[in-house]
Amino acid sequence: MILEAAERRLLVGGPEAIRLQEIAADAGISHPAILHHFGSREGLVEAMVLRGIARLQAQFLEGWPSAKEPDIEGVLERFYEVASRRGIARMLAWLILSGEGSRTMTPNVFKPAAERMHAGRLRRAQKEGRRPPELEETLFAASHLFILVLGDSLFGPSVRRSMGLGSGADSTRRFRRWLGKVMERMESRRSAH
Repeated sequence: MILEAAERRLLVGGPEAIRLQEIAADAGISHPAILHHFGSREGLVEAMVLRGIARLQAQFLEGWPSAKEPDIEGVLERFYEVASRRGIARMLAWLILSGEGSRTMTPNVFKPAAERMHAGRLRRAQKEGRRPPELEETLFAASHLFILVLGDSLFGPSVRRSMGLGSGADSTRRFRRWLGKVMERMESRRSAH
């Protein structure tokens, strides 16, 4: 309940809007109750980020493997759901820029998702009778995907608006469809080699 209230505040006002007394009022509890559960504002923020990272992983793993491999479009939509609509990209950026990211962006935190992606890529290569991809190549591809989604979640509408593409939902949908096609072409080119 506390995390949900904090997440709503994050979506409306960004990381600066995470104020314990306001979150307590939103959740219908006392300020000391938040301190009891999380220790401090920093503890609450860390719990929110860890929850967000778990959601990103779950969204990635939810449809992998799918009938369509690689399911770039599905993966992008699942990532965007958590990164943009739930404000996790803003929270991660804030933590990283403030120097606090090392507590939550720990080594290998996203590796299980990348390993699942790699297993799908191995199955696809075997099915198509071609050389299997190296794990490092998949880790790079997963890093690329995370950076793209997080970056677009933070800057996409502003950048598209400055390019004359608009910044609304339609512009975002068109960009994401285009991005999915680009990534699928990259994957199919890799498959051809």
